[in-house]
Amino acid sequence: MIKKQRTLPGIYRLLPMFGLCFALWGCNGKPSRLINGTPSPDLLMYDINKQLISSKELCTQQKKIVLLDFWASWCRPCRKQNPELVKIYQKYKDADFGTAKGFTIISISLDTDETAWLAAIEQDQLKWPYHVCDYKGFGSPAPVVFGVEQIPATFLLDERHLIIGKNLTLKWLDYELGRRVKKQHAENTATDN
Repeated sequence: MIKKQRTLPGIYRLLPMFGLCFALWGCNGKPSRLINGTPSPDLLMYDINKQLISSKELCTQQKKIVLLDFWASWCRPCRKQNPELVKIYQKYKDADFGTAKGFTIISISLDTDETAWLAAIEQDQLKWPYHVCDYKGFGSPAPVVFGVEQIPATFLLDERHLIIGKNLTLKWLDYELGRRVKKQHAENTATDN
């Protein structure tokens, strides 16, 4: 007796392919190009003091590890995490990461009100020097280029201006920076012996 092989109806055979496409392109139909190990777009914006800030220059010329932090004064989750972000900045701002010397943050505000933005920086005691805002909210070129559709959103960049973390929790950010410091310390100890 020969058994008839059961085959899945046509649409069900295509489900794995749809899943693969969704994983590669995400919900918006565009391939995500901002993943770990890829070069970051250069963020060029004017800061509070009307100085042009370049994320690429901070990474490659000043040899810093840079966190791009998209936030806004009206964003409660953003404001809630700011005290811990300040602690992480203080802990690693002068750290020796080997090929990178120090850590800094570029806060990219999606505010549309200058007064609210500046008040939030002061209230949350955001001590790092790089704060940028063009008052266009989500219509600003920065969130568009980085694909930011909700905040808080972060990108961690190494000294080569490569993305090494995306939307990290603060606990994971602290771990990643600490791991890089320990790795450098271990390498220094090994060369001293």
